[in-house]
Amino acid sequence: MENGSFSAAELPLRSGRIYHLDLMPEELASHVIVVGDPERVPFFAREFLEQIEVDRNHRGFRTITGFAPEAGQRVTITTSGIGAPSMEIVLNELVALNEFDFSTRKRKESFEPLTVVRIGTCGGLQPETDLGTLIVTDYGIGLDNTGLFYEAVAPDEECRRLERRVRSAIDEGVVEDARFRGRFFPYAVRADSRVRVALEREALHLGVPCKRGVTVTSPGFFVEQGRAVVPVTPTVSDLVERIAAVDTGVAGLKVENMEMEASILLHILGAIGYRAGVICAVIDKRNEGSFLTEYLAYMRDAARIVLRAFRALHPANF
Repeated sequence: MENGSFSAAELPLRSGRIYHLDLMPEELASHVIVVGDPERVPFFAREFLEQIEVDRNHRGFRTITGFAPEAGQRVTITTSGIGAPSMEIVLNELVALNEFDFSTRKRKESFEPLTVVRIGTCGGLQPETDLGTLIVTDYGIGLDNTGLFYEAVAPDEECRRLERRVRSAIDEGVVEDARFRGRFFPYAVRADSRVRVALEREALHLGVPCKRGVTVTSPGFFVEQGRAVVPVTPTVSDLVERIAAVDTGVAGLKVENMEMEASILLHILGAIGYRAGVICAVIDKRNEGSFLTEYLAYMRDAARIVLRAFRALHPANF
């Protein structure tokens, strides 16, 4: 970076558009929904958006921006892809779209922080939590190592305690002479409290089953979530059960769910003062061995909750 200006290699642009999402800054709304599956973008757009301004599909990232009557404002719905590394790319590009003047590749002197909420699916870890329940993340635990490249300050002492307890639970499942013993470094994050409260409130108003909890972000879908399909010995025995049993140290709060993107979203955006939250529908129960394949109704409920939360968070806009 020279004179505050990022080089073409540091901030790749393509015909005035950010490299992967293929968007120009004016095509991004201040309120953003992020989903994993690109097919959920047009599904939500058909259900909730009018006056479509942008419909872009590039490198597997689908983005649609339009007016959302439920939110009373423009909303962008975009794709994260699968996993923390893919989400990290999208988050950096959202920040660049919001904060940079693309003509100079310099950060603008002033800008408003984005409000970003992930809507996703997850595995339920507690036996009393029913399939279809929406989990609103309060704290998150990242088992990925993407977050470790961002030296963000722990949001509070509860996060530090969670890191210690989850690491201890994992280490207890690794045999003494294991090649990767001691190589797991979970990081704890927290959702923006205003976003979390708004999501819980709107779910209550709509009568949608919802719980607040700790969300674990796994770096993969199979052995990292206890699915030992490949015949290679898992480094951590009974990983899911060990994490589900962790005492969070926060009254009334359990490790409720496991997914693949929440921690990095809350880690990065929380560190820079953006408003970030996560709401996920439970579509499998590990203790029961059950899995939902039809869950769009729960996704629709989650999207309505998020849009109503956007309206509640920024009433001055309306």
